[in-house]
Amino acid sequence: MLTIFLNAFSILLILLLALLLKKLGLLAQKDGALVSKLVVYLTLPATILIGVNHTKLSSTFLVLMCLGICTNLFLVFLGKILGRKQDHVAQGLYMFDLSGYNIGNFSIPFVSSFFPAAIPYLAMFDMGNSFMVTGTTQAIVERSLWKKKQRGLGGTLFNTLLKNPPFVVYLLMFGLAILGWSIPEQWLIPLRPLSNANTLLSVFTIGLFMEFRLPHGQLKLILSILWWRYLLAIILAIFFYFLVPFPALIKEVLLLIFFCPMSFLHMIQAVELGNDRAVAGLVISLSMFVSLVLMSLVVIIL
Repeated sequence: MLTIFLNAFSILLILLLALLLKKLGLLAQKDGALVSKLVVYLTLPATILIGVNHTKLSSTFLVLMCLGICTNLFLVFLGKILGRKQDHVAQGLYMFDLSGYNIGNFSIPFVSSFFPAAIPYLAMFDMGNSFMVTGTTQAIVERSLWKKKQRGLGGTLFNTLLKNPPFVVYLLMFGLAILGWSIPEQWLIPLRPLSNANTLLSVFTIGLFMEFRLPHGQLKLILSILWWRYLLAIILAIFFYFLVPFPALIKEVLLLIFFCPMSFLHMIQAVELGNDRAVAGLVISLSMFVSLVLMSLVVIIL
């Protein structure tokens, strides 16, 4: 329990440090774009390579990939229903923020120090999750609310995914697992310093992107989205933990996923479709702190 508490505290400390440096003017939100590139192109791929190496492909991994897509689809359309009384812009925010999981930049760093066995399962779920958050969800929102026709959607999504280094690494490791191959451990030694830096840089990036400016008249919308996000997480957690016959490890991984924060990509996409950046940013920023508490409680209780 002490290890879990210290890990959660260290993540909170990194978040607060990033916020402090931003407040002092030593860093700015735009610096988060540079740090995030280090995460996306270097530290997160290294963490995935090391964490997923030697993983043997099983039907469980395929199920997790499908769940990554299906849970997102379910939550996107549920968001449309729950936000039906809002205008299209706010309804779109429901659809974005009730779905999508920040696994690469939050969940994997969160568990890497005390629960490394979970990383391969997080990665498999994130393959399906990445397929949704990198563009599919946005296409659904545009098509269902603004009736925009997506020309060449398949090719666009494919190109976007191939430009996402973590997803490419997922595909590589998935291919190796199919063949029954793995990367020799000595080849991964140069990547370990990068992997060790992933938690610091990932969480620090989140801290730099955080926004705590409350636009006038938007508090009810923000609280409603957070309420439904975590209520649905509880419902999904209860369903999969008590009613689905998965192994205990898979159930624990799914609980951590359901309670993890919203995707930053969805914030960017929501802003592109007309949402106030302050509203979209505040919802996701608050979800970081809520998720940190809930994920810590999940690990402690289980």
